Amino acid sequence: MKKWIRFLTIAGLVSMTVAAQAANKPAVIRVGAVGSSGKPFAGGINGIVQDQGLLQQEFKNDGIQIQLTLYKGAGPAVNEALAAGKLDIASIGDLPCVIGRAGGLKTRYILGRDNGVNSYIIAAPQANIHSLRDLKGKRISVSKGTKTHLTLNRLLAQVGLTERDVKLVNLSGADASAALATGSVDAIIGGADRPLVQQGLAVDVYDTRKDPIQNKGRGALLVTEEFAKKYPDIVKRVVKAHIRAAYWASQEKNKEALYAVETKTGSSRQSLVVDLAGQNLKEKYNPTLNASSVASFKDIVDFAFRSKLIRQKFDVDQWFDKSYSEVALKELGLENYWK
Repeated sequence: MKKWIRFLTIAGLVSMTVAAQAANKPAVIRVGAVGSSGKPFAGGINGIVQDQGLLQQEFKNDGIQIQLTLYKGAGPAVNEALAAGKLDIASIGDLPCVIGRAGGLKTRYILGRDNGVNSYIIAAPQANIHSLRDLKGKRISVSKGTKTHLTLNRLLAQVGLTERDVKLVNLSGADASAALATGSVDAIIGGADRPLVQQGLAVDVYDTRKDPIQNKGRGALLVTEEFAKKYPDIVKRVVKAHIRAAYWASQEKNKEALYAVETKTGSSRQSLVVDLAGQNLKEKYNPTLNASSVASFKDIVDFAFRSKLIRQKFDVDQWFDKSYSEVALKELGLENYWK
């Protein structure tokens, strides 16, 4: 009888241990990102993670599924998914993640992504737009609530203009290009891929390639507070996979392969070569949460508040969480790589 009691006790303890382990391991990780150009493929670091299957590799032995959803509606669509409880991990641009947090989304900023994303302003030849000042009174297509929207605000401010001095039209991607081609708008601000310029249907007006970093967009990797509280080790491993991708992208020897990944979004290789020319890849793909990135986001919060893009500020220091990346960098032997 004593042996049976002992056996049942041990069996019970084993069962409780297995149950506890299962409780610390989700069946699926729901990841959201932007699908560039409407293609079923992400851009930047997300594209590398997707192309190399880094999350699938990381969690294969755990039996954890990766559910990736790409949103054509850019950052605002990712915010909507977070608000609806559809995502655990979200990759999103700087302004939309600030808007989301200011609006009450319970997220933690756990890793930087794609620093210094350039924006390009192109215009219809007949619009007579040759500089930023010429944008006054013009109809400009921009995807509102995105990092490009933030960049436009900053560029207008450089020449003493605000959104009230132009006519914003909320379009992106193919819809924006169609509007410019048909004369429904005078100019577009968007990414490096500019097929209308290559076709002679639009002209380049301005781009941020030589501008200071604050005029360029950057991304963020977020986790919901609920998921982070339940699965801290899982979050660290997600971060680790993204750091692997950033390390790979930061090396000049991988530049040609990087172009190959980026073209899967629908962008042309020609535009990518122009966009990355002269850029420091190690700086561009630096994912660490350092004093510079914290200061940059504080500036974004201040700018968004002054521009009435958000109604209230929040504490960026409390939002940023370096605990996952610090451990992951150390495990990968990269703790000094980006310093």
